[in-house]
Amino acid sequence: MLLTSILLIPLVVALLCLVARQRILLTALNISGFAIGLVLGLKLFRTVLAREGAAVTEWGEFLRADALSAWMVLLISVVSLATALYAVSYFRRDLAAGEVTAPRVREFYVLTPLFAAGMLLVVLANNLGVMWAAVEITALSSVLLVALYNHTTSLEAAWKYIMLGSVGLVLALFGTIFAYAAAVGPSAGMALPSFNWSRLLEMAPQLDQKLVKLSFIFVLVGYGTKAGLAPMHTWLPDAHSEAPSPTSAMLSGVSLKIAVYALLRFHILSAACLGGEFSQHLLLGFGLCSMALAGPFILTQKNLKRMLAYSSLEHVGLICAAIGVNAPLTVLGALLHMGYHALTKPVLFFAAGNVQQHYHTLDFRRIGGGLAHSMPATALVLGVGAVAVSGLPPFGLFVSELTILAGGFASGNAWVSGVMLASLLLVFCGVLIKLARLILGPARAAAPPREPVAAGRTVAMSLPLAALLLFSLWVPGSLLQLLELAANIIRRTP
Repeated sequence: MLLTSILLIPLVVALLCLVARQRILLTALNISGFAIGLVLGLKLFRTVLAREGAAVTEWGEFLRADALSAWMVLLISVVSLATALYAVSYFRRDLAAGEVTAPRVREFYVLTPLFAAGMLLVVLANNLGVMWAAVEITALSSVLLVALYNHTTSLEAAWKYIMLGSVGLVLALFGTIFAYAAAVGPSAGMALPSFNWSRLLEMAPQLDQKLVKLSFIFVLVGYGTKAGLAPMHTWLPDAHSEAPSPTSAMLSGVSLKIAVYALLRFHILSAACLGGEFSQHLLLGFGLCSMALAGPFILTQKNLKRMLAYSSLEHVGLICAAIGVNAPLTVLGALLHMGYHALTKPVLFFAAGNVQQHYHTLDFRRIGGGLAHSMPATALVLGVGAVAVSGLPPFGLFVSELTILAGGFASGNAWVSGVMLASLLLVFCGVLIKLARLILGPARAAAPPREPVAAGRTVAMSLPLAALLLFSLWVPGSLLQLLELAANIIRRTP
């Protein structure tokens, strides 16, 4: 009952937090629950490898985990645990400053495990309808987290998120229904077909091709909205900038990729029915559009967390474009990029949270510069994170981006790699220019005095950064094997 346990742990934690009163108990429940979840995720990783990529199923294949699912479970578990660790000192300071009330903090500790449980159900559900409902759960829980501080701007961001997200999910629901309708036609006169993804994949050649095309278009726009693909991305900078920094880390680190995962399941189904060109071209187009749009917004951005949100737009676009190219190297690079980006973005949002609590603003002009003097530990983490997210060596994003670019050139898609490279360079310039001024520029005369960062918070920020550096320099053979199995699922190769 491994898959069941992975889902039940965060749900039990959420229920216990609902009745717990002391903050120390709330934090202990979250940290211990996510730590157990990480252990179970590692066990699932080993189980899938031991089966040579064969899926693990439970409850009559209601729950199903293949190599792609196992990879996503690992990412969710790692980012959730890092978030729980950082949230301890983050909310302690906000409580002391009167920025948030104790009931609101308790709400965070109830909703965060629910958010994680919804994401885990997305990647473990075999039924496409259940997967859609799980994405809805992630949206409902995360929108309440975005509005946690109850400020005018956070409420506005939450409404924008829920309105655009709901429209996207309605379109995704239509796409899901069309996928089922495509299977009902060939089954006329017989029992209704199963709505399990694995069963629909088996009968893919018999599916109604027109309905499958319609299904993928609706799903692309629907789940693409939740993934933050351009031009459906307009909720993303508002939600990421107004949410508590631990929530921003989860939204950027894994939530966007969960929507990409749901989209990939339909892409695989569409490719098996129609051939790969239809869905690949659409993914490539939306991916490149997202990458091209991110750079100008980053160059003109005045808010630190909004800039990081637009950086996520570029990285999600790169992942989708790499999948769209569908070369062996680009797909493997996209999966690597998911992992490295999931480790990098929490570091940056944690540092941004420190800056916001110290300066009481995220506006570059109001902060000025001199972060290296006033907050040296945070400045160091932010600087290293900026180098990593910009795709510079020795960090893993350099490896994954180089892999994707090389795969594009090797597969005869030189123009695609050229557009990717130009977009990456533009974002690189924007991020480094903004953060270099913030860290090394002259401080304002009225800047707050130097303040040391709590040791616990430094450790919480450093853990994902240390993991990023470790796995940038050394990718275990077993992990690479899992990624190759996941890449084969996406490319539909044995």
